[in-house]
Amino acid sequence: ADRLIAALGGDIKQIDGYGKGAIVGSAGELEHGALWHVPGGYAMRERLGDAKAIVPSAKKVGAFGSKLDVPLGHINAAYVRSHFDAMEVGISDGPRPDEILFCLAMTCGPRVHNRMGGLAADDIKAWDGLR
Repeated sequence: ADRLIAALGGDIKQIDGYGKGAIVGSAGELEHGALWHVPGGYAMRERLGDAKAIVPSAKKVGAFGSKLDVPLGHINAAYVRSHFDAMEVGISDGPRPDEILFCLAMTCGPRVHNRMGGLAADDIKAWDGLR
């Protein structure tokens, strides 16, 4: 998480979206990827100043070259639709059967030209992770 924050300029106030994911090699189980939820999500939320929203996630079992669409959402309110997005992640020579690819993703800003309506980031009021 710290390296990702640094790659995005180091100012956590600029980061307002995130997601996580895992691709488990074919000798593993989907639950091996589920183990990533706590260390991946909570570490990111902590580093971003106790972000309120749950970290969207995806996982699957896959072979060499598998891709995963990592879901993205706003860090403080899950209903901020302008930040609903995804990032495709994968590696050409992995995961091998006994490997797991773990991924964290962060964003600075909403989708370009978003026009979905709904709750705007500037209108977050409840600070409950949802609205």
